[in-house]
Amino acid sequence: MFGSEPPCAQCKKAEEQAKKAAEKFPGQVSVAKYSALLPEALELGLLMTPAVVVNGRVISQGRVPMEEELERIYRAELGG
Repeated sequence: MFGSEPPCAQCKKAEEQAKKAAEKFPGQVSVAKYSALLPEALELGLLMTPAVVVNGRVISQGRVPMEEELERIYRAELGG
């Protein structure tokens, strides 16, 4: 996920939701936080934070995806 530095409340919440959803897939899903100012954010076309990226695909930006939504996305990405 990409967020502002220092992290805003929405970025913190998005990271929390992503981590909660990842806990359902131990050893298969990891969550990493990156600054939205990195060149990678520009390459992905990110314009708003928080931004959640899964396997190089932008899942959401400018909003906090909920744990259940992220679980479905993780499950689909894992092929199940």
